[in-house]
Parts: sequence; C-alpha cells; structure tokens
Amino acid sequence: MVGLDPFLYVAIATGFAVGRLPVAHPRWVGPLTLASIVLLIALLGASLAQSPVAELLLTIPWAFGLVGLLLACTLLFVWLLPHGTPVRSGGPPSYPVYTLAFLLALLGGYGVGRAATLPYASLITFALYALLFLVGLELRVTRSALRTIGTPLAAGSLGAVVAAVLFALLSPMDLKLALATTLGFGWYTLTGPIVATRLGATAGLLAFLTNFLREDLTMLLSPSLGPRLGPEALTAWGGATSMDTTLYFVTRYGDPDSGSLALASGLVLTLAASLLVPAVLALPIP
Repeated sequence: MVGLDPFLYVAIATGFAVGRLPVAHPRWVGPLTLASIVLLIALLGASLAQSPVAELLLTIPWAFGLVGLLLACTLLFVWLLPHGTPVRSGGPPSYPVYTLAFLLALLGGYGVGRAATLPYASLITFALYALLFLVGLELRVTRSALRTIGTPLAAGSLGAVVAAVLFALLSPMDLKLALATTLGFGWYTLTGPIVATRLGATAGLLAFLTNFLREDLTMLLSPSLGPRLGPEALTAWGGATSMDTTLYFVTRYGDPDSGSLALASGLVLTLAASLLVPAVLALPIP
C-alpha cells in the first residue's frame, strides 16, 4: 500500500478506458498481469530486507500473531454481519501452486534485497502503476457490488478493534500500540513511520510489519482461500490495500465483478487510516 498517489488512479482509469474499446483483448494481458504481481511481491520482499535482521527476528513473531488474530476477527465479522445484495462468488478453481509461487517471490525478493541496494520504493511504485493498468483492462464496475460495501467496511473496522483489544490482553503489547497498528488497515508506509515518531523505532517496526504482513498474507492466501471466502472477505482482509495492491486478488480469486467493491472499500479505509492512526496515538490510552 503506497498511499494516496493520484497516478494510481490515472493508471487504473487509463486501463479501464482502454479495456472498454471495441477491440479484442490480447492474450498476453493475463500472463503479463500475473508476471507483474510476482514482480511486485518480490519488490515488497526486497524492501523488507532493508530492516536490520536482529530487529526483524524479534518483531516478526509478534507481528504474525497480531495479523493472524486480525484476519481471523475480520473474517468472523464478515460471516456474522448481514450482507447486501449478494455478489457472485467463486472465481477460478483453487490453485495452491500460485500461493507457493507468490511465497517464493517474496522470499526471493528478500534475498535479493539483502544482496543489493536499489531504489525499491520507486520500483514498487512503478510496478504498481503497471499492475493497475493491466487490472483496469479487465475491470468490471457494477452497482450490485457497491451495494455490499457495508460488510467489508464494518468487518474491517470491527475486526481491527477487537483484534487489538484481544492482543493487548493476551500479550505484553499496550492497547494504544495495538489499536494504532490494526487501524492502519494495511497501509504500512503510513502506520509504521507515524507510530515510530510517537512510540519509538521498535513500535514503529512492529506496526510496519503487521500491516505489511496483512497485505502479503492477503495475496498469498487468496489463490487457495479466495474462491471459498468470496469477494467481501478478501476485500475486508485487504483493507486499505484493496484499492491497489490486493485489488487484483479480489477480482481474480473472489469475483470478477467485485472491482468496484474493492476500490470503494479500500479508498474509504485509506482515508480512515490517515485520520484514525494519529488520533489513537494522541489519546490518553495506557
């Protein structure tokens, strides 16, 4: 999740406009989209390699614990909350090999990041532009999908709060840090730095990793679980990232018609994160 970059919208809008032209879509769109996904995941892994190994080893277990609880609580609320007009779910068959390929790309990118120093932040941004253009070519916008936006928004928000409270009770982490972390909704480039300036570098790394892993686990689990969970659950899992990095996974493995649902939900949660994270850090929470 790279934030509110206007060129992200230009990229997807351009792809959407080109995709509406009365011409046959070239066969290379699908394979190229998949290749851009693998590249993006590898670049995300490389960017993670910039953190000191010792700090990562100490922080990753706590981040995994919090993000696991967060995804579980979010999924629970997706199932419990009333749904709007149903969006067809199912997508393509489950292919665990894609999950393995994405995981290998993440680990391979981390290895490259340890060996070479490159402007990974800029490369991620340009890879994301390319991906959103390709996704836009086949993006379908429907009113029926927008009618279900309440479920992923509510599930994402309630899941974040409940997971933070439970984790604060079950671990040494204080509630303020847990809430500020989960209410980042996957926007790690915002949450990590803001938490670091208020609560210190270690807390900032934890907030960064938790939101980073939320994005990556949504990507890694979507090929296997997406057809079973459906687009509302994948959108809620992606949180703010459902408007950009995990958009492809919602439409590919949840429902091809859920693009408008993911875009709208991700935009709302992105704006919410920019307001809620600093607000929580300013509260007198112990």
